[in-house]
Amino acid sequence: MQTATPPAEPAPAPLPGAWGRIDWSSPVPDHFLIPEHHYRMRGDCSFLTPGQRVRLNHLSVRFSCESFVHFERYVIEYLERYPARLGPLPERRVRCFIDEERVHVDAFYAALERLRPELHAGQRLQMHRWSWVDRLLLRLSPSVTFFLLAALFEEMTLYVPVVMDERPEESYPPLHEVMRLHAREERGHVALDERVLAHAAKEQPRWRVGLQVLLMLGVMACVGMQMDRAWKRGVEQFARDEGLTARQRRALQGKRLSTSDEMGVRSFSKRLASSPLCGAGLLRAVLDRLT
Repeated sequence: MQTATPPAEPAPAPLPGAWGRIDWSSPVPDHFLIPEHHYRMRGDCSFLTPGQRVRLNHLSVRFSCESFVHFERYVIEYLERYPARLGPLPERRVRCFIDEERVHVDAFYAALERLRPELHAGQRLQMHRWSWVDRLLLRLSPSVTFFLLAALFEEMTLYVPVVMDERPEESYPPLHEVMRLHAREERGHVALDERVLAHAAKEQPRWRVGLQVLLMLGVMACVGMQMDRAWKRGVEQFARDEGLTARQRRALQGKRLSTSDEMGVRSFSKRLASSPLCGAGLLRAVLDRLT
């Protein structure tokens, strides 16, 4: 008796425009995918062998791609679920915003599957989890809170290709192209974020705007804890695969801001210096302490 062959999963739809022209045919190198100096740990990692340093870099790159997928989903869910909070954005532009974010998600899933197909086939994430916490943060975030956070995250992503440009020999070419295209489109999204924020500063009472800025600090702290948990999941698996001791594992669990993250935070802080938002000075002071 023959066993029925399960139906094959449908092939993902091709990405549009320049995204669809990315050449993924080059093999994943047994070397750094993004320059090693981009990722920085808090602990002493001198115990890592050269091969382990490369594999930790690959893990860090996958963590970055998963983080992009996870937080692009934040934007998509917010724009679709809470259109009344979007202020002056026309429906046509919101739809374009969502469509572009979906393309970004698909592109980072494609990168993940190329890097580790056995872990990420079928658009699977290994480190990040979508939970009730994410749903609650979206539900509780008014427009100023959400679009400040979105603008900060987007600003941080603009500098990944800048870091890769510094050392192209340590940069995987198709991933480099993904980061370039992503940064180019995210600049337009930052402009839309600023439009919503400027509208809120003009139309809402200063005290209400100030409270939303304060709430952004709380949401940012929650998101940071989500990121920490996701990274620790990746480190746990890495430590098992590499046969690391408990002490060595703990040295890898403390992750600092990446080089591009720090550049983005500084750039965003400078933008806040001329922001009309009540509470922007306090937010800037907090961000400056991160760098």
